[in-house]
Amino acid sequence: MRITKDTKIITSLAAKQGNIGAAMYNAGFEALGVDFIYVPITTDDIKGAVAGIRGLKLAGTNVSMPHKQTVMPYLDRVDEVAKTIGAVNTVSNKDGVLMGYNSDWVGATEALKEATSLEGKRIIVLGAGGTARAIVFGLRRHGAVVTLLNRDAAKGAQLAREFGATYGGGLDQLAGRNDYDVLVNSTSIGFGTEESPVPRDAIKRGVVVQDVVFMPTRTTFLKFAEERGCRTVPGYRMLIHQALFQFELYAGKKPPFEAMEKALLAVV
Repeated sequence: MRITKDTKIITSLAAKQGNIGAAMYNAGFEALGVDFIYVPITTDDIKGAVAGIRGLKLAGTNVSMPHKQTVMPYLDRVDEVAKTIGAVNTVSNKDGVLMGYNSDWVGATEALKEATSLEGKRIIVLGAGGTARAIVFGLRRHGAVVTLLNRDAAKGAQLAREFGATYGGGLDQLAGRNDYDVLVNSTSIGFGTEESPVPRDAIKRGVVVQDVVFMPTRTTFLKFAEERGCRTVPGYRMLIHQALFQFELYAGKKPPFEAMEKALLAVV
């Protein structure tokens, strides 16, 4: 990849960075021959980081936790979907105007649509954090009937009310339920560990099961689901689909799916 004075820089703002974004995006830029480069930045100073994007005239940035909410006041505009979700994970810089978007909901729903249709499906979502907000928004937008299970009852009930879902109690309430077609883990439980948000036998047999956790690629939760005869959707599928949305926004070109997927699978 040749870097020149005209190379447009995309970055990522996170408290802790990994190599996945750089691998995916740079593979995509190289495959298309576009003059972009992706450089991840670790920061705890989101106000200063946004000022840096303006001052250096960077083309845009991805935004990871814990900055998805705190970045919003420093942007010029936030699109209506991101406002509704209450989080921004994508910022484009067009002629000095910083515009915030949310592609998490796109990533989650597009990944799930690889395994099942969503219209009218009964879906249980585990968790009620920032990722859950994006996922529930996306599922409801696609016509799914959503039930939330979350340890914090007040938080779960509030999210359910906001998006026209139902709150069904804590995670322990999954056991014995047969009234769902799809199960989604939106919590971080299992990231880098062998934990699962729910026991194996709590998972209904034969449903579609999605995990947002992408490390390891085959989480304990997904292993349990496979043992229950379920079709599984690993977390990296959400990553690739939300990245495709961002790539097209930044570069203005249809992203090369296969090149980006290959690069992602080489580092997860």
